Amino acid sequence: MSEFAQNPEIPDGLWQRQFDPAHDFPKTDPAIKVALCTTPRCGSHFLGHQLHATRAFGYPLEYLNPGNWDVWTQRAGNMNTLDFIKSVRTGPNGVFAIKLHHEHLSDFLREEPEPLTYKFIHLCRRDLIKQAISFARAQQTGAWISDMPETAPARYDRALIAAKVDAISRGNADWQSFLRSVGINPLQLYYEDIVADEPAAVAQIADYLDVDIGRVDAATPSFSPQKQKKTYQEDWGAKFAADNRAALASGRAVPGVVQGGRPAAVSPRLKKMAKRLMGKAAT
Repeated sequence: MSEFAQNPEIPDGLWQRQFDPAHDFPKTDPAIKVALCTTPRCGSHFLGHQLHATRAFGYPLEYLNPGNWDVWTQRAGNMNTLDFIKSVRTGPNGVFAIKLHHEHLSDFLREEPEPLTYKFIHLCRRDLIKQAISFARAQQTGAWISDMPETAPARYDRALIAAKVDAISRGNADWQSFLRSVGINPLQLYYEDIVADEPAAVAQIADYLDVDIGRVDAATPSFSPQKQKKTYQEDWGAKFAADNRAALASGRAVPGVVQGGRPAAVSPRLKKMAKRLMGKAAT
């Protein structure tokens, strides 16, 4: 999900917050440019605000999300939109950062004349199923961040979670395909490591970018996202695995076994194995 994709269910104040000129920096030419390569619900929103609070990494947001881009174009007036964003969101030390889901990559390459002058950070989440469940739940409830109210109830939906598993997997694979194909060795970070030790993660990013955090005065953030409650994830994760074992045993599609929109053939041996697993899970 976008930082604040244009959605009528999102309160105006939460969505507009990212465009507020109060978050602009004094004009500084970008000396270091960095792209956070992400997938939905991998912790990029949380990390972006932690980096922003240091005042050493600009303000990493989803500037190229279509709904956000339209507002930035209005703010830019006659100026090139991305140039305008850089002019107001490059930090005092010359660092400009942008957050990109893979779906934004083609727009980034079109708008940015020198994309390979950026340094790239690939942010992933080790627990793919929890990420997919979080993605599905946020889509159902409309609560994408901690201070966003839920506008609808969440309900377990195997098909929706499975679709998110596939989407996240494709996003990560496509990022790797692009980055490796053009000779980029990104800094690889994981959500679980960031939430376990935020200062260490920020220090790792600073080292990768050769940024001296000590030379920048940190600010008190006007907004600091919190981790959202995840009490549902263990139950949904176990049910999702059980449902997929049952689907596999009956020859139905499961994530990673769909080709060309049709279920791949499942061998009798694999069906028997799935049934044995189901029997063990039930005991």
